[in-house]
Amino acid sequence: MKIVIVGAGEVGYHLAKVLSIDGHEIVLIENDAEKVEKAQNNLDVMVIEGNGASAKTLVEAGIKESDLLVAASSIDEINIVACMMASKLFNGKTVARVRNYEYSTSGAVLTPSQLGIDLMIHPEKEAADEIVRLIKRSSATDVINFSEGRIQILGIKIDSNAPIIHKSLREVGMEYKELTFRTVAIHRRDRTIAPGGEDIFLPNDQVFVISKTESVSEVLKLTGKTEEKISEVMIFGGDRVGKLVAQELEKNTKMNVKLIEPDAEKSTKAAEKLHKTLVLNADATEIDFLAQEGIATTDVFIAVSSDQEKNIISSLLAKHLKVKKTITLVEKTDYLPIISTIGIDIAVSNKMSTVNAILKFIVKGEVLSVASMKGIEAEAIELIAQPNSKVTEKPINKLKFPKDAIIGSVSTDTGQVFVATGKTQIRPYDKVVVFALPKAIKEVSKFFSEK
Repeated sequence: MKIVIVGAGEVGYHLAKVLSIDGHEIVLIENDAEKVEKAQNNLDVMVIEGNGASAKTLVEAGIKESDLLVAASSIDEINIVACMMASKLFNGKTVARVRNYEYSTSGAVLTPSQLGIDLMIHPEKEAADEIVRLIKRSSATDVINFSEGRIQILGIKIDSNAPIIHKSLREVGMEYKELTFRTVAIHRRDRTIAPGGEDIFLPNDQVFVISKTESVSEVLKLTGKTEEKISEVMIFGGDRVGKLVAQELEKNTKMNVKLIEPDAEKSTKAAEKLHKTLVLNADATEIDFLAQEGIATTDVFIAVSSDQEKNIISSLLAKHLKVKKTITLVEKTDYLPIISTIGIDIAVSNKMSTVNAILKFIVKGEVLSVASMKGIEAEAIELIAQPNSKVTEKPINKLKFPKDAIIGSVSTDTGQVFVATGKTQIRPYDKVVVFALPKAIKEVSKFFSEK
């Protein structure tokens, strides 16, 4: 697939990196000379310095022969105009990253389709949705749904008292035969491992497991976790993400939600928008205030203000005051790998949430969707096994599948969903979730392609 990406900021840059590794032909348009130089030096893509909202620049980038335009700059208007221009120049699809909700409300003067946009993605909405999923699955650091939510990939940090500590994957599989799950990655000391049967679970490993949704609670117990009841939630930040999370949590009548916002005007607007949430005009980086507001009894502290440093500081204060779980919104994706090492439980990036939403939209051939992991170099890919493809020739344990990739789950055309084992035989048109390191993705795709 030929894809033109407008904007080489963190979203556009990461998209270009992932998609080029997947074998797509990428052209990246960026107006900032410094970002152009970075992309040229580090990515295997064509980079054009210019205005992505210019028809001339789009034509130069080869838009007429392209399949998809992704407008991912930090400016809504550039993204919208780029899609409008592209829709007149080619027959492909368009995706726009847009922060302003006015363009997608039911009463909008111009709808996304009238603006030439096939998919409009709101970064704050994507981040808020991810946070709500993490609250519902309280012991996980990452939650990704596949097969219409019947299969989940969970990121979990292994506790020192976990039953599987110092046991190999093979030993755990033999001991817990009744549980159907698969460990698809282990992140340890800044290294991501696609594990084999002899790899051992160690304390503080970040493991990624794939499981049927109904089995998740039992799988979590193996890592030393339990699904804890969440009743007391404190949110720092009354901007859009904070309000969206609070609105969603208000639907759960058993949750008490407090929202803290230091700006008086923002706190007033939040109070007008929210009906069951207690809104407080204060600063969550003040330890006395947090103690006074009962943070010691809070189950989850969510820091989603527009100030990244305050989010980190307030989350560290919350952990110091014994809050069970903290979720922190960070802007810089470079911070994601180190968040857990400084004592914060979970980091959410609206930029990475946006990247994943865009990747899921890119449907071509046997690839259904792609999800990029936060803070590690790995991708979860959902593919369709094509007739006469290599992956359908033998059971999984007989295939010479790429060593840096693991087949996680299978969904059949009859509606059956199961976690794969070595004896699993993949059939044509089965939907398969694979967890892979970037260097293995191209080879994985070959296994699923028709010969």
